[in-house]
Amino acid sequence: MSKTTLSKSDRTRQRILDAAAAAFREHGVDQVGVRDIMKLAGLTRGGFYFHFDDKDALLAEATREAARSNAASHASWAEKAPKGKRLQTFIEQYLSEEHRDNPQRGCFLAAFGGEIGRSSAPQRKAFTEAVGMVVDGIAALLPGTSHAKRKTQAELLISSMAGVVSASRAISDRAQSAALLAAARKFYSETFKEA
Repeated sequence: MSKTTLSKSDRTRQRILDAAAAAFREHGVDQVGVRDIMKLAGLTRGGFYFHFDDKDALLAEATREAARSNAASHASWAEKAPKGKRLQTFIEQYLSEEHRDNPQRGCFLAAFGGEIGRSSAPQRKAFTEAVGMVVDGIAALLPGTSHAKRKTQAELLISSMAGVVSASRAISDRAQSAALLAAARKFYSETFKEA
């Protein structure tokens, strides 16, 4: 269903989800409260419970929303790439300084993956499902005929690249951070080849 055909309630719910997905990626799950999200959505806190039972329910949906957004970005990068360069383009875009500098629009795995490991079982379950959505998209870019092998390689690729992005954000020296991203781009481009 397109956003133009959504009811006012559905559009409001989507505003909350969009605000939450961006806020969780930029600031982390524990650093963002319901009040913060509603303010970012341009709404009052009281309306939150009309749309979601609690923050866990919002996080679950916002994580899936972030995963859909990430998968769409990854697919867009690949579609725009020259033939035989889809995987390379994905790696270059993911390990870019632009991605590092814009966590609110970037990969949710790099943004709050470590934090979710200490979260509740429902939060971890939603996160796991969302990672699966992204992994499936990446697996489609990898060579090989075995879906199980491509999926395993995709899990390794996205998990390790998310770690690189996360580390690059934590490094205070921008030149050192950029050098890490460049070295990672070279390493993953040489290690993971497109068929």
